[in-house]
Formats: sequence, C-alpha cells, structure tokens
Amino acid sequence: MRVSVLLFPFLILLSGCSYIIPQSGPSTYAVRQNESITLVDLTPQLVSRMKQERESLKEKIRAFLTEPYSPVIGKGDVLEIVIYESPPAVLLASSASAIIQTDGLSSLTVPSQMVDDMGYINVPFVGRVYVLGRRPEEVAREIEERLSKKANRPQVVVRLAGFFSSTVTVFGHVKESRKVPLTYSTTTLLDVLASVGGVTSPVEKTLVQITRGKRSLVLPLEEVLEDPELNINLMPGDVITVIYKNKSATILGATGKNMELEFEAKGITLSQALGRAGGLRDDIAHAKGLFVFRFEDRGVLERLGIRYRAYTREEKVPVVYRIDMSRPESVFVLRDFIVEDGDIIYISTAPAVQLGKFLGMISDIIQPIFMIEVISR
Repeated sequence: MRVSVLLFPFLILLSGCSYIIPQSGPSTYAVRQNESITLVDLTPQLVSRMKQERESLKEKIRAFLTEPYSPVIGKGDVLEIVIYESPPAVLLASSASAIIQTDGLSSLTVPSQMVDDMGYINVPFVGRVYVLGRRPEEVAREIEERLSKKANRPQVVVRLAGFFSSTVTVFGHVKESRKVPLTYSTTTLLDVLASVGGVTSPVEKTLVQITRGKRSLVLPLEEVLEDPELNINLMPGDVITVIYKNKSATILGATGKNMELEFEAKGITLSQALGRAGGLRDDIAHAKGLFVFRFEDRGVLERLGIRYRAYTREEKVPVVYRIDMSRPESVFVLRDFIVEDGDIIYISTAPAVQLGKFLGMISDIIQPIFMIEVISR
C-alpha cells in the first residue's frame, strides 16, 4: 500500500508530462491545434485548383512565342558580295579583278564590307548602299538595279558572313560561354545550346533561363527535349543562362527512411517522393498525420481563397498542408500534389504508439517496485 501511495503522484506527474516520451516530432494533434500556423487540409478538388493556378510551361511561354527570326543586316555585320556579268561583259571585262567563269560569266568578288554606324556599305561601281535593317536578297536586288545601266544583265549575290548585331548570349553550365549569332539555321533554344557544345550538367537537373528584356522564363531542359513546343524561337538580345539546379525536399518522421531527397528539375509528385523514401511505416505512422511544411506564395493562397496567418510582409507565407491517408481519395492527392524545392514532408507517429511507449515506461518503473514489495513481504 505504501508503494502504491508513493507511486500514484509520480504516475500523475508522468502522464502530465508527455513531452518526456521519445518521439520524432510533433503529434498530429499538436499540429492541428496550433493556432500560430496556417493549416490547409488537401482534397482532390483543392489540389486540382492548385495545378491550374500554377501555370503550365506551355502557358508561361506564350509571351515568348515568336516566328523564327529572319536575319536582317545590322551595324557591325560583315557582308560578302559577288557581282556576275553575262557575256559579252561590258563592265567587268576591263577589271583586273574579274574572273572568267567556265560558263562564260565574269565575276567580281567585292572585299568584305562591314556595315558602318550609319548603316551603309561601299560597293565598287555602285557607291554607298544603305543596308541597315534589310535582308541580303533585298540589298542584292538594289545593287543589280543600280548596275543595270553599267553592266550586261548583272546578277548579285549578297551573303551575311558575320552576324554581330543579331546575337544571343549564352553562359552558365555550357561547354563554351559566348555570343551566338542567330542565322537561318540557328534560331531555336536547342540550336543555340548545340552551337556552344551543349550543357555540362546532368540533363534531368538542368534549368534553362531565357531573359528577354525585363521578362524571364525558366524551363527544365529535360522537358524541352521531350516536347518540341517548348523549343522556342529566340530573338536578338536574348540571354540564355544554363543552371545546374539540385532541387531537394526533406522527409522526416515515420517513413521507411528519413532523408534529404534530391529530385529532377521538372519536379516530382508527393507519391513519388514517399515512394523513394520507402513509404509510410505501417507499424508506427499515423494515417491522419501526413504534413507538408512549405513557404507558399501569398498570391497563390489568395487566389485559392485560403485564409492565412502572416507575421511579416514577405511574399512567402509559412503553410502546413495535411493529407488524411485514411480516406481513399487521398491517393489522388498524393498523385497530383507537386513537391517543391525546400519542402519538408513529415509523418507523425500514431497515438497508439505513443501510448505504448508511455505504458512501457510505467511498466519499467512499476515492475522493480512491485518486486521489492513482494520480496519485502
């Protein structure tokens, strides 16, 4: 009796101090009852709206879509010009630089001409020709017209030998960071990346950022390779930054393996993340205690109609998303919910496990005392 009297207050004290029981993190009850955080219960309907809210890649690139760039002549470009004259040659016959072709045509190769700051080049027998903003074939027609009164049925070929005004800049995780001219055969994102020798980082962990003026677009390279519609046409002045992005999320609690999970640049779903971590441990995991801790954009929460608690004016708000795994529709939530870089996925321990630990501690304390009392009798 004396032992029981002495033990009773201790048991009351122990039961009131549940925090001394070993556990991997907060309980489901503690998370749900905490009024200082924004808790959002995920449903298939809400996850579907979240997917629609986060624009697809194809929707994001609409502002960047353009026709293939058709090179025009700009300041600093270099032109190669060849003038042909049909026999009998009138103009080129007396030229020491003329070459008689096998078919009887006389030709004159004009020294490479660089477009000056005013947009002009100098052509023998023609003089100054304005070329800025024009296409090579347009310049060739003008030179032919101006030579028509001096030469016998002249033909002119104008070729852009050096593109220095119509370029994009490429740097980052590529074999060669440099400016790339946009030509008739080099117009798309993959064309430009190929021209610098490709990327040096793993494709599945590579992001490509396209900056055009004040706008920017980030594309996972893996998806660009898989979907031709994402291989957009580039424009002069675009800046291409190739980024090696090692995205990761932390998985804690009652899972097969606590780990920092690295994943592909295009992202993974919550079901994939849990699968890679060995899933939930069915012996200790609480089916109602699957949480995703995230700093979410205010704008996303507002457009979804989710009321949140904010303690600062920053754009990111701490939010905890909860999935009730005891409900069958939660499987669809796992399939569609996208894990983001920096997320913390936590699975709480089932209350029964905590109770078992508590009873085990009581048993470890009572048994020696009980044995002492028995022996003393």
